[in-house]
Amino acid sequence: MKRTPIKKKTSNPRKILVFKLDRAFSKFIRQRDSVNGMNTCFTCGVIKPIKSLHAGHFMVRQQMSTRYDEKNVQPQCVSCNSFYSGRQAEFGIALDEKYGAGTARNLIDKSYTLKKYSIDELEDLLKYYKGGTA
Repeated sequence: MKRTPIKKKTSNPRKILVFKLDRAFSKFIRQRDSVNGMNTCFTCGVIKPIKSLHAGHFMVRQQMSTRYDEKNVQPQCVSCNSFYSGRQAEFGIALDEKYGAGTARNLIDKSYTLKKYSIDELEDLLKYYKGGTA
């Protein structure tokens, strides 16, 4: 008989908030600029249902200073985000085209800034991205 691994539950309020915020933020990003439940991959231009898109990060999620930056995170197809490691070069070019020259460089610089969100900040962001007011 095959055993399924037991997932350890966490009682760490910060981890729980970050998990919930990641989900709400991802949904917000994928729905932003969507039309009739469809959106365009930021790096290759393919149009897909929002449920089959990822919230792709230009600067990696581990950098908390850019993790929830709306410019840093764009809808991406699974192929671009997972199989092609986010297509960072194309992502940077598209960022500068959409938001203006230097946007990619500014996000790179911002990613080197240390940021630790307080519980209150995380709660406010979660409220905002779930559709409430901060």
